[in-house]
This record gives sequence, structure tokens and C-alpha cells, in this order.
Amino acid sequence: MNKVLRQEACMERIEELRKKMIAAAGQYGMSHPIVLHYSQELDRAHNKMILLEVSNPKKWEQSLSF
Repeated sequence: MNKVLRQEACMERIEELRKKMIAAAGQYGMSHPIVLHYSQELDRAHNKMILLEVSNPKKWEQSLSF
């Protein structure tokens, strides 16, 4: 799978998770565990998307370590 297809798949996943999170928050409230779960999954999907966009992900990951 090439980089563009992976990015498109990530964008679709991000949109899917965003919709699920919004629906769950409307139904259960912002502090419900399922809303937190979707939020965390959304964060992971965003991070993956960022790594795909960076030309040298290992160098970028190293810059995040404290």
C-alpha cells in the first residue's frame, strides 16, 4: 500500500472515530468511558497520520522524547 492510500485510510478512520465520539458524547455525556475511548483512538489515528506525513518519522519520533 502506498503512502497516499495509507493517508487516505487514516483520514477515513479519523472521520469515522470523530463521528462516533460526537454521537457517544451526545448520548452519554462527555465524561463517559466510551467517549474517552474514542478520543484516545482519535489521538492515535491523528498521530499515525502525522507520522505518515513526516519524511523521516524516526527522526521526528526522537525529537518527542523527553
